[in-house]
Parts: sequence; C-alpha cells; structure tokens
Amino acid sequence: MSPDKPQLDTTRRAEFTRLLVSTDFSAGSEQAWSVARRLGAQLGAELILIHVLVETPIAIQQPRDVFDAARAWIVNALGEWTATAKAAGLSTRWVLKTGVPHAEIVGAAAEEHADLIVIGTHGRGGIDRALLGSVTDRVVRLAPCPVVTVRVVE
Repeated sequence: MSPDKPQLDTTRRAEFTRLLVSTDFSAGSEQAWSVARRLGAQLGAELILIHVLVETPIAIQQPRDVFDAARAWIVNALGEWTATAKAAGLSTRWVLKTGVPHAEIVGAAAEEHADLIVIGTHGRGGIDRALLGSVTDRVVRLAPCPVVTVRVVE
C-alpha cells in the first residue's frame, strides 16, 4: 500500500439516529416504511414520517371541504402508521407539510437534522413523473444527507 493514499477509517461507524421517511401512502411508500422500521429497530433511531400535501394550482382549486377531508384522512393515516411503530417500541413521530414534495422533504431533512432519508422509488407519479421527473430522483440529488431508496417489489 502506498503511504500517499488516504486510508479508510474502519473504526468509525456511521451514526444514523434520525431517519426521515417519506410517504404518499402508495405501495412503494408502504415498503419504504417497512424498511425504515427495520432500520430504526436495528439502529435505535428515531423515525420521522413525513407526508407532503400538494398545493393545487389556483385555476383548479378544490372546494375547501374536499381539501379539509383529504387533510383529515392524511392526519389519521399518519397517526395510525406512527402508532403501529410506537407499539413495536420505536421512537416515532409524524410531520405534515404543504408544498412541492421534493422541496419539502429536502427542507424537512435539514430542519429535523435527519441522518438518513428513506423513500420509495415508485409513488403516485403517472404523467407528472414523465413531465416533471420523480420526487425520489430530486430528493436523491438535493438531500443534505444520505438517501436509501426502496424499490417496489411486486
């Protein structure tokens, strides 16, 4: 070995104590949540479940009651997912943001001092993915910490 080459320090262990887990309640998100719970249990890490409520353009604003009903469903689902994890002994909480999903996820990772983001690779995309690119792709490129992507297994 050359003395000029830097050596990998194998005595230091990466510390992942706070995992931010993105969900849009798709199958991919459910699988990412499953992986995150396993990681959280093994690492003794806190899990922060995040959902981003997408703003609708002014031209197609939904009636307020539709928006409120969707928000109530999301809050209930986030509560159920975190309650299940807490019952399994995991430190878990949830965050609900409104805005552009990739930007809010990246911003929350910084705000929450996340050590790792866990995100599914196939969410609710369709034509939006084809036109705008995927949320996961943007999170991977812009995140302030490492990102674990979880592929949908069918």
